[in-house]
Amino acid sequence: MKRHLFLSALLLLPLAALADTVDLGTHGTLTLAVPKGWKLLSDVKDTGADITLSPPVGVNAQAIYSLVYVPAGATAVKADVDDKLLAECDAFVDKSVEKKKTLVKLSMSGGAYGVYCLFTDASLVGKPPEKDNFKVFAIGIIWFSDSVAVSWSILTDDANGPDFTAMLASVSGSTVKAK
Repeated sequence: MKRHLFLSALLLLPLAALADTVDLGTHGTLTLAVPKGWKLLSDVKDTGADITLSPPVGVNAQAIYSLVYVPAGATAVKADVDDKLLAECDAFVDKSVEKKKTLVKLSMSGGAYGVYCLFTDASLVGKPPEKDNFKVFAIGIIWFSDSVAVSWSILTDDANGPDFTAMLASVSGSTVKAK
């Protein structure tokens, strides 16, 4: 039994992620796990930050975060997250294999709340993978606080593959901490 657990742990080592932090100025810091061999690219602005997790050569996958700072006097309400995501996903339903929107809740820490919907592009089913043309995509929102929220996407070819699993772990493990 111990040998089985040890071998399982060895198989997961290539997916081990290192935490990376993005300085959000007065809005705190965003910390997320970057899968081994991947690169985090960030562009922090006055209104938020655009963050991309780029894969190693030969991997057809990507994670994109669009973090927004909610302007003073307005709030991003945690209770509105599900409805906002469902509205954002309307455009994907008809062209998907699923033909419906199914909310999946993320296991988040620190009081954050996150959900996503997963879609398979019906036009790409059965076709070989093509660089930068993704068969599967997840669209989600994370509410970190009334002043910081993230819209995110995971793009890949296999919802059950290691790339999707690693990117989803990065998304669900992300945190924003005040300075």
